[in-house]
Amino acid sequence: MLKKKKNILNNSEIAAFCQQLTMVISAGLPTYYGIYILKDDAPDDETKALLEQIYASMESGRPLHEALKATDMFPGYMIHMIMLGEQTGRLEEVLSSLVSYYERESSIRANVRSAVAYPLFMTAMMLIVITVLVTKVLPVFSQIYEELGSSLTGIAGIMLNISQVLNRYMIVLIIAFLILAVLAWLLYHTDWGRMRLQKNKLSLSIASGRFANCMYLALTSGLDTDSSLELTEELVSNPYIRDKIHKCQELIKGGETFSDALLLSGIFSRMHAGLVTIGSKTGAMDDVMKHITAAYDEEAEKHVDRFISILEPTLVIILCFLVGMILISFLLPLLGIMSSIG
Repeated sequence: MLKKKKNILNNSEIAAFCQQLTMVISAGLPTYYGIYILKDDAPDDETKALLEQIYASMESGRPLHEALKATDMFPGYMIHMIMLGEQTGRLEEVLSSLVSYYERESSIRANVRSAVAYPLFMTAMMLIVITVLVTKVLPVFSQIYEELGSSLTGIAGIMLNISQVLNRYMIVLIIAFLILAVLAWLLYHTDWGRMRLQKNKLSLSIASGRFANCMYLALTSGLDTDSSLELTEELVSNPYIRDKIHKCQELIKGGETFSDALLLSGIFSRMHAGLVTIGSKTGAMDDVMKHITAAYDEEAEKHVDRFISILEPTLVIILCFLVGMILISFLLPLLGIMSSIG
């Protein structure tokens, strides 16, 4: 099923579409006829309408990339690569590469979403549990102490005071929490916020992997190194990597080799830049870029796994400590009173 999201299909849908076209072309069928077949087998009306629009454009003589561009539902990167594939006669290879690219992008997004969602969920649960204990459970203990003719002191007294403040200003605290949530959302969806978020190691690893993958696709499509760099600079979204790509281009213009420029600009490590040197000498630059892409994918996955492996037990320990401290601060005095009564 193809669904619109801001007029652009998501990565999984694009990968499935490219996979279907790859199968059509590998079977020796014309591209427009493949679109016609897919249109007849469309699982829903929305998908059928999209394929009918593409087929109508191609039937009028437009090439595939122009037909896709006319729908406003496909990303510019995909359209540009398909145009290169049509011009160089390597459309099947380009589509196959696009399948891998968008499947990889979908996997990266899912991993990052999981890495962000889990700590947020754990933190929210922790705050809810502690708030319920402090605002609802502790006042009950306070009443028990009063009935026994005693009062809370020490940590228990401090907790009771916190409980009273929270109960008194609960609405204010909820509003403040909502404001913080909105600010966090704006941080993620503004250029300034994204600039800060994209400077960490995980974001830089993902961006370097995307750079290598874009270079791989561009080189596979028949572009030379300079043209591939120009295309990749336009397609990489991380501003820090984009600046490094621009620096790399300037270094090449100044007489540096491609591999040295990659190293000096900071896009690749020394090891990866060395692989590029080997690739340029052996004529296997596209294979080297594919290998580097896989290496950065693995590095990004390790960052995510390490982040989750550290965060999960840390949050559990903090939650257990806070809950235990709250309960013990009330239970111990209560047990003392009960024993004295006994």
